Amino acid sequence: MISKETIKKILSVSCIEDVIGNFVELKKSGVNYRGLSPFSNEKIPSFIVSSTKKIWKDFSSGKGGNLITFLMEHERFTYEESLRFLAKKYDIKIDDINNNNQEKEKEYEKLYLIQDYAKRFFIYQLHYTKEGQKNGLNYFIHKRGFNIKIIQKFELGYAPISWKLLTISVLKQGFKIRDIKKSGITVFKKSNYFFDCFRQRVMFPIHNLSGKVIGFGGRNIDTISSTKYKYVNSSESNIFQKSKILYGLFQAKKNILKENFCYLVEGYTDVISLHQYGIKNVVSSSGISLTVSQILLIKKFTKNIVLFYDGDRSGIKASLRGINMMLEQGINLRILFISNGEDPDLISKKYSFSQFRDFVAKNSYNFISFKQKIYEKFHKNDPIKKSFLVKNILNSISKIPNALQKELYLQEASKVLNIRKKILISELKEINEKYVQKSSTVQVKKESTFFLKKNTFLLIEEELIQLILNHGNQIIKRKNNTTILEEVLRIFKYWNFRFSLKKNQDIFYQICLQSKKKNLSQFLDKKKPKFYYSLSKWDKKGIQIPSKKERMNQYINDVLLRCKSLFISKLIQKEIMHYKNDLKKNKDKKSFIKKIMHLTNIKNELHKKLHRYV
Repeated sequence: MISKETIKKILSVSCIEDVIGNFVELKKSGVNYRGLSPFSNEKIPSFIVSSTKKIWKDFSSGKGGNLITFLMEHERFTYEESLRFLAKKYDIKIDDINNNNQEKEKEYEKLYLIQDYAKRFFIYQLHYTKEGQKNGLNYFIHKRGFNIKIIQKFELGYAPISWKLLTISVLKQGFKIRDIKKSGITVFKKSNYFFDCFRQRVMFPIHNLSGKVIGFGGRNIDTISSTKYKYVNSSESNIFQKSKILYGLFQAKKNILKENFCYLVEGYTDVISLHQYGIKNVVSSSGISLTVSQILLIKKFTKNIVLFYDGDRSGIKASLRGINMMLEQGINLRILFISNGEDPDLISKKYSFSQFRDFVAKNSYNFISFKQKIYEKFHKNDPIKKSFLVKNILNSISKIPNALQKELYLQEASKVLNIRKKILISELKEINEKYVQKSSTVQVKKESTFFLKKNTFLLIEEELIQLILNHGNQIIKRKNNTTILEEVLRIFKYWNFRFSLKKNQDIFYQICLQSKKKNLSQFLDKKKPKFYYSLSKWDKKGIQIPSKKERMNQYINDVLLRCKSLFISKLIQKEIMHYKNDLKKNKDKKSFIKKIMHLTNIKNELHKKLHRYV
């Protein structure tokens, strides 16, 4: 997307020893420059940079190339990202061929600037205000045991108790409200009503691979208030998708490349504690369930992962959830089994550095031995549970794409489980056959995706009908107080919705008819379903669960947003099918792309509104 003239200018201006010197300590050696390899642990420098030829060679790993290949290899940039990195360094203006890209770049740059300002604001609050020192710095140093050096390295900060201090401060910098809204640092309830997203929390900036701040995680330190979420994260934006980033990867990437393996932990503080301890090849999934995108991000740097989650039940469950996903992506996986429920933070304080290495070596297992250990801990010699264990292990083996590895893991399973390999192979074939059958039923016809979406649509339709019948007369908060039925009618009329199932449409028609006759209350009472689900008596156990009535405003909003999202998805699919069948599609290509982009933007906005804090 960058013009050829601009690429030539970037490459001609760029100084290879200057750029690589930012990542590797280089010393002049004759006509060349020499340094220690950034790709391996070596004591005698074998990394050579030639300023005249504009190439580099690493004799310890065998890697080499030009400046672009170095950035792609060392920083894991794409070709375009490498060029943009160099253009920014040498202040070269990029003339994009596509005007849309230029607009996007400008928008992204504004978001990066707002996030950077917010980071500096939080750092200032932590170090130079009484509230920040008392609450934030005290928490980091005395409760977490972090030193000032590590606090500065990870750019930790503090969000004050004030409701609008950050937002007003950002506005004074000249940023527009709409850009601040997109950045996720401010919550907007109405056009003129807003407040800071983070208040009275210690702040963890989240960086992208280039080191730019793209979002924040904020931890509640107000132990008195039980209503606050423990962690709040920035809402999704164009630069921040939580499922696609890993906390600490920017700080860890060089060490991951050197060590050729990565520790994967659960939380922000686990990453920082291990870094301070000396373990620097560590990243975190930031408190969310591990995603395929996060695994692929690690895979850009190494295929070897040590899963280092907490040793409690939730940590074990999280480890088990991640195993199959990692195996499917060809990851060489080891899992730490911590039987006494400790976490990485505690272990880093418990052992010396050399003892920690021994601890990892003795307590990390392949997924077969890890699952066997869990079985021994919780189920002992229960044969029924063991049969489930065997099938669970075989199911994991079935996910491995490499045939040789699959065979070796079968041998390992036979040895660990004390079951003949022949029996395991037979069971594995059965699992594979079931998987093939399941896949074929989903992919028999192209229309299957429509069928699945229709099912989802029907579920929401049923939910809406039950909602109207059970709570149609309930008042919900809007600009003007309105009932649930009136809100549904308004949305249906505005979006031109219809129920896809005739039975549901008929019920809805009858409800609308009765509402016009002002006979609605009596009609709803007759039509209400006679069965209800009820929660266990959690209040007796000291756990407060809000009822559906108490959160009805949010609930109806979510159902209608999901309805809109599915409706837009159907429109996109219709446009695609229409375009595929259109004989004049080459002529209408621009119009088609414009429609799809417009619909996709609407869908993305709806998804943002459905975002939840973790």
